[in-house]
Amino acid sequence: MEALQPSDPDRVGGFRLVGRLGAGGMGQVFLGYSAGGRPVAVKLIRPEYGSDAGFRRSFAREVKAARRVGGFFTAQIVDADPYADRPWLVSAYVPGPSLHAAVAEHGALPAKALRVLAAGLAEGLIAIHDCALVHRDLKPGNVILAADGPRIIDFGIARALEATSQTATGVISGTPAYMSPEQARGDTEISPASDVFSLGSVLAFASTGTAPFGDGHPAAVLYRVVQETPDLSLVDHEIRGLVAACLAKEPTARPAMAEILDTFATADASEDWLPQPLTSVISNVEIDGAGISDVETPGTRKQRRGLSRFIPTFRRETVDEPPTVSHPNAIERGWNGLAWGDTVSQFQARFPGATQENGEWWVTGRGPESFCGIVMPTQYAFNDRGQLCMVAFYPEAMDRERLPGAFLQTLGAPDGATTKWTRGEVVVEVKVASVAASITHLGFVAR
Repeated sequence: MEALQPSDPDRVGGFRLVGRLGAGGMGQVFLGYSAGGRPVAVKLIRPEYGSDAGFRRSFAREVKAARRVGGFFTAQIVDADPYADRPWLVSAYVPGPSLHAAVAEHGALPAKALRVLAAGLAEGLIAIHDCALVHRDLKPGNVILAADGPRIIDFGIARALEATSQTATGVISGTPAYMSPEQARGDTEISPASDVFSLGSVLAFASTGTAPFGDGHPAAVLYRVVQETPDLSLVDHEIRGLVAACLAKEPTARPAMAEILDTFATADASEDWLPQPLTSVISNVEIDGAGISDVETPGTRKQRRGLSRFIPTFRRETVDEPPTVSHPNAIERGWNGLAWGDTVSQFQARFPGATQENGEWWVTGRGPESFCGIVMPTQYAFNDRGQLCMVAFYPEAMDRERLPGAFLQTLGAPDGATTKWTRGEVVVEVKVASVAASITHLGFVAR
């Protein structure tokens, strides 16, 4: 959880806000407390939507229906005000990571967890459909993994976007990688079968770590959703047939949600339905009067896929001296006083307090190691010849929104892009995303 920003409200309706849980296309989500001390998730809608009369009317209708949704596998909506200066929606807070975050950090789910996930999502969607609603934006980010099973969030509000002036020009609501073909085509009638398709895509992601129709430019993804058959060979064999049936292009060819639930009727959402690393993450979400902190201890830290498997988690520490900001010209020489090609022994002389994990060396962000005022763990990687070849930065959650901007300002690297530069006598590659950024030495300029 991130701290409230100076521009954030400290109260919405009768709810006290204590921190930021995340942000989405419709607005910012906060952790709040009711007057009786119950934790809740408060979604504050973006001003441009709140100023649209069509959105307000549709939002009011959808929220009224969504408040009737019950069931065990949905996050209950407890309050809303569609007519506030900025409309807001409050739902029960579910302690646990989203499916997207869980898979990104810990990898694909095993077969048992997939069965419980499928059953829980099917039961939750049935409860939503029974109230004459279609979710329309079921995706890994809208599924929370709790200790006793999954929860569906953000149901009943995606349709409100379709009533805004912004969508009247052809913009469709939803997330391209998890949309149904009928959503991608912009069909006016969207039935519960659309959620069946999205469920198949979510289960494929949970099993493989990637969306079945890939990623890239939204238009390219939507084309594949409508026209192409996904490769499901890596999907767990226990659910592969079901996923394939859910991803049928024609809505009438997909299984009914009740059939899906029957298929996994024996799934057991007991306390150990998730792998131990995820169970530890959930158990370490602590709620108190000051808010929520998600603490990962050395005992629960696990290896992660790709470069991120080397990421240790550090608590923010106070830096006695103002952090030194490396000048962008340092890229020509290396980084922070180390030249590209320097050896591990030269690195250790520069950073005597560095630690090594899984063959890579880390500096925890104290002293000279920081970037644009952000103190964070930094990884130094050496090639098979023992020479410095890469520096990667991994900010804590509270600084992730700042990192791309810091790189953009200091290094000129576009957010989310890869840029190759010739700087002086070296060629470097810069990659920037919200969770990490890296500078890789590709070689020296040929003379």
